Amino acid sequence: MSRHVYTLKKPASWHKERWREALPLGNGLTGALIPGAVGEETVTFNRFDLWEDGDDPPIPDVTAAFRAQRAALDRGDDAAANDDNIGRALREKGYAAGCGCPHPLGWLELRFEPAALFRRYRRGINMQTGEAFVEFTVDGCRYCRRGFVSRAADVTVLRFTADRPFTQTFDFRLYNDAVESRTTENGLFRASADGYTAVNLRVTGDDSSEVCGDGLRVTGTDYTVLIRCASHGSDCSLEGVEGSAYDALLASHVALHRPLYDAVSIELAEDAAHEATNEQLLAEAYEEEASPALLERLWRFGRYLFISATHEKGLPVPLYGLWHGADHLPWSQFVANENVEQTYWHAMAGGLSYALPPLLRYYTAKTAKFRECARQVFGCSGIWISAYTSPLSAGVCVPVSVIDNWISCAGWLSRHFWEYYLYTRDEALLKEEILPFMYEAALFYRDYAVKENGRLRLYPSVSPENTPLGGAGEAAQNATMDFAVMKELLTNLLTGIGITGLYAEEAADFRALLNAIPPYQINEDGAVKEWMRPELKDHYAHRHLSHLYPVFPGTEVTAQSDPALWAAFKKAVELRELGAQSGWSLAHMACIWARMGEAGRAAECLDGMAKAVVLDSLFTTHNDWRNMGTTINWDGECFVQLDAAFGAVNAVQELLFRWQPDALSILPALPERLRGGHVKGIRFPDGAAEIRWTQSGEVTVTVSACRRVETRLLVAGTPRGTLRLQAGESRTFRFSV
Repeated sequence: MSRHVYTLKKPASWHKERWREALPLGNGLTGALIPGAVGEETVTFNRFDLWEDGDDPPIPDVTAAFRAQRAALDRGDDAAANDDNIGRALREKGYAAGCGCPHPLGWLELRFEPAALFRRYRRGINMQTGEAFVEFTVDGCRYCRRGFVSRAADVTVLRFTADRPFTQTFDFRLYNDAVESRTTENGLFRASADGYTAVNLRVTGDDSSEVCGDGLRVTGTDYTVLIRCASHGSDCSLEGVEGSAYDALLASHVALHRPLYDAVSIELAEDAAHEATNEQLLAEAYEEEASPALLERLWRFGRYLFISATHEKGLPVPLYGLWHGADHLPWSQFVANENVEQTYWHAMAGGLSYALPPLLRYYTAKTAKFRECARQVFGCSGIWISAYTSPLSAGVCVPVSVIDNWISCAGWLSRHFWEYYLYTRDEALLKEEILPFMYEAALFYRDYAVKENGRLRLYPSVSPENTPLGGAGEAAQNATMDFAVMKELLTNLLTGIGITGLYAEEAADFRALLNAIPPYQINEDGAVKEWMRPELKDHYAHRHLSHLYPVFPGTEVTAQSDPALWAAFKKAVELRELGAQSGWSLAHMACIWARMGEAGRAAECLDGMAKAVVLDSLFTTHNDWRNMGTTINWDGECFVQLDAAFGAVNAVQELLFRWQPDALSILPALPERLRGGHVKGIRFPDGAAEIRWTQSGEVTVTVSACRRVETRLLVAGTPRGTLRLQAGESRTFRFSV
């Protein structure tokens, strides 16, 4: 079995929510979920732009509530400062925004009546091609279903084959009740009442079709079903693809999908290890630890999933990607106080830069509303962004203290946009969109920050989504993360000003603001404080790791730049309690430990994910519903959150390769279990690297430069001199470690 193919021995089995364990297909615009049932199969279809229940009314002026909140903090009245000040003021003035939720487009229903018990069941996905399969035998006859969502034609293509003729029925049920419905001898057409959604299904090939109620009954040994879904009244015609053969349609899709998937390759296990099914690899991890084959599969699957969820013309990736199996799922919006960012951490090093402009344009398109938020809620210029947004809302749509008092969303997002510039050197985009966005974020900080005794004070200031011990609420003061994000933003903005000349007249103001940021503080346990106020005590039993930002995802603090502070950051993550974590926080923690060179601890976090939150489908959940002590206990509640799957991709990459402004690190945190492997094509801003290592400790590194490179080279944490390359030059090095 190829390392690119994952298989399962069972169909999706989560009771009443089989979509959780279905096979995900997608092209960034259309998504499909295939549970793999033999008898009655229900395939869920999604479109990227199907959202409902959002509302974005004008925001009333509630700056008086903000000022009152600050006054309460000035007099030490934390209870008054956390009495839902902004949210209550908004409601009292009649403001009621709705963020909106994605919903499925509809469900393809297939019915097949097997003549006997099934045997030799398998299902899976070839991640390199984006093709899913479901195979089984009944009474000596082998049945096979294959399918993909075409990146070339934006059409879902399903092929049904068997050793002898068989019959099954097809029907399609739209999310909104269909009022226009046509059934012909070889096709179905369904359209919603207002023309908002539509689906066109045609059957071609070796078959005979007949109308069966509102659906089709099809008999044959080899036939193809074409399905085009449409939203917002767009055309769902199958013109141009209806007569195409399955193999030709697959080839045109693979020509676009595979180069994205193959842009970077990581091999951690021998080919034979990939014969194991998902169930087998996860059972092994549950018993002991995640094997190299499982770590590689998690990396490949998360990468496949990201590619399948992203398109140049699409939206960013929400928490369920294109695979929300029901409506109004929790956290199904764009949640950017961790989750959006974690989804994209791996993209640039992984050679997937194409996915960043849609993220940038999603947020920059809402700039006017973000300015309104800053002005009407806080009395500040620039932009303020809620952690929660959707295509339907950019206002204060979740007016609770932990969200409406968090000020660092725009700054954190700016990190991704600046990183995109560093990798691509797209100066046009830097001038037109990236730097203007960063400038607006900096204007807000400039107005929001208060200078006292030469240092800045930020208040209210939230460390997502934590609360200090001792009675203070989420709306506290001087959250370390807020200052870290602010420092990074201003540093990068000043660099951008130097490159472009934009906003040069205000550079001195921003530099003065940067210089007034107070130094990080260390608490009585020797850990970096989460809130830079002596009266605010750290709360370790929490899933968020926001105050670790200067170490990861930031690069401000390193072991070389400040060893004492580095040790304090390490102590801070050591003190986080295991049972308070979530799926995505385990992935985040794995990235932090990898950044710190702690290979064993990073691998242990990935082990925790495999034991607690990875489903057989390799979808990830928020927490372990079995209450095994590895994650937060939510009394049996458990929701899918795919950010952990994407975070695991970055964690694996961080174990093997890291770029920071002053160094390239090769195998910076290699776990003992990864005794040999091969990384090919992994990116840094000025080039790419290929790495091979063997159990005997031989390491071969080839670095190829697309621009001039002069940086330190570290291998397994050991300095190996200065790397100097000209643009277009490659060099190979061999080391023993």
